[in-house]
Amino acid sequence: MKITEFEINLQKEKVLRLIECYPESPVYENVSKEYEEMVSQAYERLNPIAILEYGNLPEEGDCLFCIETVGQDISDFVTELFEEGHYVRGMLVDAIADEYLFQVDGIVQNIAMKVCKEKNFGIKERLEAMHNAPLEIQETAWKVTHAGEEMGLHLKESGMFEPLKTNCQVYVLQEGCATYETEHRCEGCIKFEKCKARNDRKYLATVVQGEKEIEIEGTCGQTVMELLQEAEIYLDAVCGGRGTCGKCKVRFLEGAPSPTEEEQRRLTISELEKGYRLACKAIPKEKCRILVEAEEKFSVLSEYSVRKTPSEETITDETVSGIMKEEPSYGLVADIGTTTIVMQLIECENGSVVDTFTTLNHQRAYGADVISRIHASNTGKQENLQQLIREDLQRGISELLKGKKARIGHMVISGNTTMIHLLMGYSCETLGVYPFTPVNLDRIESDSERLFGETKYEFPITILPGISTYVGGDIVAGLLACGFHANEKISMLIDLGTNGEMAIGNKDKILVASTAVGPAFEGGNITCGTGSIQGAISHISSENGDFRIETIGGKEPIGICGTGVIDIMAEILERGWMDKTGLLDEVYEEEGICITEKEKSIRFYQKDVREIQLAKAAVRAGIETLIHEYGIDSEEIDTIYIAGGFGYTLNVQNACRMGLFPKLCEEKLRAIGNSSLQGAIQYLLERDAKENIENIRKCSKEISLALCEKFQDSYIENMYF
Repeated sequence: MKITEFEINLQKEKVLRLIECYPESPVYENVSKEYEEMVSQAYERLNPIAILEYGNLPEEGDCLFCIETVGQDISDFVTELFEEGHYVRGMLVDAIADEYLFQVDGIVQNIAMKVCKEKNFGIKERLEAMHNAPLEIQETAWKVTHAGEEMGLHLKESGMFEPLKTNCQVYVLQEGCATYETEHRCEGCIKFEKCKARNDRKYLATVVQGEKEIEIEGTCGQTVMELLQEAEIYLDAVCGGRGTCGKCKVRFLEGAPSPTEEEQRRLTISELEKGYRLACKAIPKEKCRILVEAEEKFSVLSEYSVRKTPSEETITDETVSGIMKEEPSYGLVADIGTTTIVMQLIECENGSVVDTFTTLNHQRAYGADVISRIHASNTGKQENLQQLIREDLQRGISELLKGKKARIGHMVISGNTTMIHLLMGYSCETLGVYPFTPVNLDRIESDSERLFGETKYEFPITILPGISTYVGGDIVAGLLACGFHANEKISMLIDLGTNGEMAIGNKDKILVASTAVGPAFEGGNITCGTGSIQGAISHISSENGDFRIETIGGKEPIGICGTGVIDIMAEILERGWMDKTGLLDEVYEEEGICITEKEKSIRFYQKDVREIQLAKAAVRAGIETLIHEYGIDSEEIDTIYIAGGFGYTLNVQNACRMGLFPKLCEEKLRAIGNSSLQGAIQYLLERDAKENIENIRKCSKEISLALCEKFQDSYIENMYF
C-alpha cells in the first residue's frame, strides 16, 4: 500500500520547541517571524510518501513493514540555507521537516491498525532500528516494500536511508489478537534524553529512603533520576546522565527494568542480579519499588580574585555595617545560584574567611534552570521551592557555626532574581511572561526569625537588590566587587551559565543585559558533555599531533565539560577540520572527532558544533550589542571581568580563537571566580557599601536584546567561526 496524501497541521509552538526556542527567549519574536516566512517555502519542498507491505522476519514471523519519508528536497533546502549563512532559517526548516514526519508517522500508525484489523491481525510490538532492533532491519524493510522503486529511497552502505528524513518501523503481528502496540516507546530509545516529543504512560513507584517510603506516579519513558527529582530527592549524577560515572546507583526491590549497555559496563554481575541500576539510565515500565541511598558530597567554586582586604577606609573599630563591635563578631554571606549555593563565615575584624559551606541547590528537583523553577512555582510548587532553599541555607548556617562560639552580627545574601523570589515566597507568575515583571527588585531587610522561622540564631539579614528579572542581585554584587561604582575607566562584567548576564560601564553609566545561552558551556546538550566534576575533560591541547587532555582531579575521563568544549573547538579550527560555517570535514560527519585515546566513546560531533554555535553567537552578539549601545569601540574597554565557574579556568586565548570574545579584547580578559560572593563580603564589611550598591543601581539601565536590531544582526553574523 502506497500513500501520498496526508492532512498535516503544523503548530508553530511545537516546531519552535524542537529548536529550544520558547516565548521567554530574547530571540523568540524574531524566530517566530522567521517561521511565518519559511513555513510556506518548507511546505513546497515536502514530498511525503509512505509504503506498507506484509512480510516476514525469521525470529518474529508475520510482520507489517512501514517506511515513510518527506523526500530529499527539504534536506537540500536546509543545506542550502546553512551554506548561505541563514542558520536560524536552516534550523527552522529542519525542525518543520521533523515535526511533519512525526505527524506522518502518526497517520501511518492509524492506517496500520486499520489494515491489520481487516486481516484479523493484532500488533504485539513495534520494532525500530537502533532502538529495539538491529540496523539490518531497515535493509529487510527496504527490500520487502520495494522502497527503491516505489518511493526512490536509497539504502547507504552504512544501513541508513537517503533521504535523511525517513522513518522505518516493523509491526510484529499476532493472529486473532485484539491489541495494537503501534506507538513508538520512548523507554530505551537512544534519542530519549534529547527528544522534545516523548510519549506518556503512567505507573506507580514506591521510593524507599531510610525508614521513609514515598509513592510516586511515574511516566513511562521517564528515568528514575527524573522521577526522584519530582519527589525532591537528589542523586549525584556527575557525568550529566550519560551513565559513565556510576554514581547514581539505586536498587530495584521490585520491577527492575532490563539493564542498559551502560549499566552492564558500570555495574558488576552481582549488582545487576541484586537489582542495582543507574538512576540516569533506568526507565521503569511498570509498578516498582526503589531503594535510594543518601546524597553524596561534591565541591563548588567558592574562590574569587578581586577580594579586597578590609582597611581603615572600609572598616573601623566602631562599626561593622552599622553593627556595634562590643565583642568579636562574625558575618555570614551566601551566594544562591540556580545550581549551587556557597556560604562563608567571615571574621569581621580582619575580613578573613573562617569557614566555607557549599551545597547543591535542592530546588533542582524541579528543574535545572530558572524557567523550570518558575513553571514549577506557577503550578503549585511555590511553597515546596521556598522550603527547599530555606532548608539549604539553614543547614549551611548550622554547619558553619558548629562548635564555634561566634556572635553573628549580620548576614548578606546575593542571588539572581528568580532565586530571591523563591526564597521570599513571591509569586513568579510575571517572571516568565512578557514583559517579565518582578514583584520586588529592591534591597530586602529581614532577620533570621522571619526568614527561617524558629531558630537558635538571631541576626539581621540583607538581601542584595537586583536591576531586572534576568539581571539580579548576584550581578549587582559582582559590579560592586569589580569596583564599577568607583572607576572612571569603562569595564565589562560577563557571567556565563545557562543564561548570560553582562554589564558595561563605569561609575557614571552602566548598561546591563541578559541573553539565553543554553547549557552547552556547562556540558549540557553536548553528546559526551558533563558538568565540571571529577573526571571531566577540562582542557585540551596539541602534543605531537595528538590531543593532550587534562581532567578535573586527574581522574579517568568520563566526559567533556564547558572549558574542554571551548578548547576542542579551538583545536578543530586550528587544524582546519571545519569550515567557517561550522561544517565538519566529511571524514568526521558520522563518527565524530575522537578526543581520547583510551576512551573512544568520548567524541565530539557535528551536532555538538551546532550547539556551540548557538551559545557562542548569543554571547558574542550580547557583548557587541552592549558595546554598540554604549557608544564606544571595544578598544576603549579597560578590563573585561569573566565571572563564574566556567570562566575561572577558561583558556581565554582559545575562547577568542573560536569567537566567544572579540580577539581585540584578549589582553583585557580577567577571570575572577565567584564575584557574587565577593560582592556580598564587601557589603558585609564596607561601611559605604550600601551607598555604592544604590549608586550602581541608579546609573544602570537594562538593554532588551530582543528589541535590538543590532543583536539580531550580530547573532546571525556570529554563527560563523
